[in-house]
Amino acid sequence: MKKIVRYRPEKKTRPYRLKTSPFPVKTLQTTDRQRIGQLTQDLAEVEHKLKHRNEIMEALATQNVESACETLLVKLLKLINLEAGAILLYRREQLSHLVTQGVEDIELIEKDLDQYSVLRRAFVMRKSVQLPVAENMYESAIPVQSPSNGGVVGVIYLKHPFEQFNLEQVGDILDLSRKLGMTLERHLLFHQMEHEKIKTYQLLDSIREAVLYIESSGEQIYANQALLNMFPPKLVSQSQGFRHAYERATSLFEHVDQPDALHDYIGQLMNGEIPGETIELSAFRGNLLLNAYAERIAIANVEWGMMLVLRDVTKEKELDLKQSEFVSIVSHELRTPLSSIMGFTELLMRRSLDGPRQKKYLETIHSETVRLAELIDDILEIQKGEDVSQGTVKKRLDLKRLVYEMRPMFELASSKHRIRVLFEAGDYQMTASEEKMKQLFTNLIMNAIKYSPDGGTIQVRGHMKGSHMVLTVEDEGIGIPEKALPFVFDKFYRADNSDTRKIGGTGLGLAICRMIVMDHGGSIAVQSEEGKGSTFTLQFSTEMTED
Repeated sequence: MKKIVRYRPEKKTRPYRLKTSPFPVKTLQTTDRQRIGQLTQDLAEVEHKLKHRNEIMEALATQNVESACETLLVKLLKLINLEAGAILLYRREQLSHLVTQGVEDIELIEKDLDQYSVLRRAFVMRKSVQLPVAENMYESAIPVQSPSNGGVVGVIYLKHPFEQFNLEQVGDILDLSRKLGMTLERHLLFHQMEHEKIKTYQLLDSIREAVLYIESSGEQIYANQALLNMFPPKLVSQSQGFRHAYERATSLFEHVDQPDALHDYIGQLMNGEIPGETIELSAFRGNLLLNAYAERIAIANVEWGMMLVLRDVTKEKELDLKQSEFVSIVSHELRTPLSSIMGFTELLMRRSLDGPRQKKYLETIHSETVRLAELIDDILEIQKGEDVSQGTVKKRLDLKRLVYEMRPMFELASSKHRIRVLFEAGDYQMTASEEKMKQLFTNLIMNAIKYSPDGGTIQVRGHMKGSHMVLTVEDEGIGIPEKALPFVFDKFYRADNSDTRKIGGTGLGLAICRMIVMDHGGSIAVQSEEGKGSTFTLQFSTEMTED
């Protein structure tokens, strides 16, 4: 028979149970207190580090780069329990700013210049570098890189008495390096945008035409300096060049003489219609004449707004008007002697006249021919004076000597007049065109002779006044009416009275005198009293000038 053996499981050893004695309980309580104290300490350290990180983040977000770097360095050294370090910032691979604690600035500058230093190695290799500097003393350099292109924009420099950082310290350093790189790039982009904005403002301010930019939303209106100068009151000045003028831009419409036309034009623009032609406007009751045109501003096929450009054409219109008046006056002045010449010539041709009458008519034709030649010469002289390209040769010229040399010519011009030249002591040299100065004195003295029909004394005087010479031409003639004095230097102007009509003339002589004086940087003025004579005063600088 088989023997049946029953299976009996082995007995398991029971776990040791603490006895309920005072000793084990006391040990357990002490261990729990230690663990709770350690946890409390760890929590405080975590809160302390978290506080430092929050302060660093706040500094990076709110402060400028220099201040943020100072805050970051102080907090970083506290986080990793170090006392010496620095943050170096670079711009275009050149050291631009550094913040230090426990390290001399000159030491870091020398390291930055040394290609084998820890700073240059970290900068060139774009990775962290550590080197020993003394027994139980090391230095580390951690590059701060731009997130967009990986270029080094800064370096964190640390001095430490241990060879290796722990993992937590490494994490803190690399995290702050990355955040500093992002901050520096953000600031760089901001400065680049500011630079581009300022450049745009300055470009727009350099445009002579007035520019008004209106965004499609109508919320932003900008005006360049030319527009602000054109339409007072001055709009409030902002940071640079271009001005934000939303609140007071209505002054543009207040001063335009056709505000409805301008409103309609801008309304068309805001509705997407860009008229091809310009519109003509006036402002300040016709004292300012404008041409306006507009351009749509679109970026990537998205319409942002429109730009209205106003050109000041006041001077152009005035020039056109003056030219038209000049042509009209010249035509009239030329027609008068031509009519006389033609009329007397026809009489001589059709009629048989006795000797005395024939001689009288021929003398009239001759005088009118002379007058016509003088008029043409004066017109050509006026045109030459207005054309700045028609330059004359200027050199050092003694006006005192020139007037004395011209005196005999003036004495021969009239037997009824006495020419006196009186110059006080002084140096009457100036940079001038001799040809033009001769023409100036010829016009003034011959004018004095012409308007002193009864004869008399004509005096040319000179005296020095500082670095200027003052010359006067004085006559004892018929004088100029007070109401005509403001206009005597205008082209073709002649005082309208019986005495001047008898004398005749082209009305261009004094206009030519004024152009010559202005071309030489001088001034000319007149004082006169009817029946007693006139005094013309010239003033020139004696200082050396370049032509």
